[in-house]
Amino acid sequence: MSYRNISVSHFRNLAEQKISFSPYINIVDGKNGSGKSSLIESLYYLSVGKSFRSSKLDSIITHNAFGFTLFSATEDEHGHQNRIGISREKNKSALIKVNGEFVRSAIQLASITPTLLIEPETFELLDGGPNNRRRYMDWGVFHVEHRFSDAWRRYTKSLKQRNTLLRRGRIDRALMAPWDSQMVDTAIRIDKFRSDFIVSLVPVINDILKLLNQTISIDISYYRGWDKKTDYQSVLDSNIERDNKSGYTHQGPHRADIRIKVNGRYADEVLSRGQKKILIFSMILAQGALLNNLLGRKSVYLIDDISAELDLEHRKNVCSYLEKLKSQVILTVVEVDSVLPHFDEGTDVRMFHVEHGKVSQVN
Repeated sequence: MSYRNISVSHFRNLAEQKISFSPYINIVDGKNGSGKSSLIESLYYLSVGKSFRSSKLDSIITHNAFGFTLFSATEDEHGHQNRIGISREKNKSALIKVNGEFVRSAIQLASITPTLLIEPETFELLDGGPNNRRRYMDWGVFHVEHRFSDAWRRYTKSLKQRNTLLRRGRIDRALMAPWDSQMVDTAIRIDKFRSDFIVSLVPVINDILKLLNQTISIDISYYRGWDKKTDYQSVLDSNIERDNKSGYTHQGPHRADIRIKVNGRYADEVLSRGQKKILIFSMILAQGALLNNLLGRKSVYLIDDISAELDLEHRKNVCSYLEKLKSQVILTVVEVDSVLPHFDEGTDVRMFHVEHGKVSQVN
């Protein structure tokens, strides 16, 4: 899968323009504040229908504009093409079109173009809260298990209804029973999907660590969101008073987490800063590798400011790995020479320079 081109209008500080990409390696250089991260953000927006930098629409729309428009043409491994368009105006919902047809959910976008993102906040994966780790896990589960999104949608709907009853102080078991029943059914399925995915993912991460010349080996402890020795219905029943007092459901798949261990100890406690970064790179790259192994689907890799995150040796190893993927990679740097020498001369590399929001292809 790759973005053949993208058209941008009134998005951040980017000039109105159309950009054509290589299906393989794309290097985007420019000074800080020139618009490199905005370009990465626009591509990410086209893949999932939201920004990774801000939930505030006013900060995404160009100053003095009423809304933004993004359009892209994508092509998969079999030559099948999709046309994706997103427009968003202030105080209005997003309008999303795929091949000229309106779609209601951004889930359809995510299924078209599997897109993996590495940007500064990605490196909070080990040290940060569980939300980031759940998103990391569920990206992979969503793409390799087509039944996951429906189970998750039904679970979150039931959870919302249950929490509404709890906030109203309604512990009427007859009212709560149908929502509890649907939560139990979907929670069991979600737990199985996640657990199976983690088992498949760990060896892929370790293989990539070896390819990147790392000597560590990791394991992942998966916590499903409630006691593994107790069935979920019993958990809901035994916690009803506590849930009612708080006004929300304390336990369930929405509280799941993963913790990464090295030699039985948590990675965030024993690894250096540099080791943590290369481990997180390996974890993200493993998502794409596993998806390709299981379904034969290639991912797009968006990497923002790689030279600021990795030292010379690690950067060289990662670039060598990315080159062998034969997938689309779009990475940004301040200086092009920080990555260009790490790619072979025969590799299809397309270079761009960004200045004042204008992206220009260069030789």
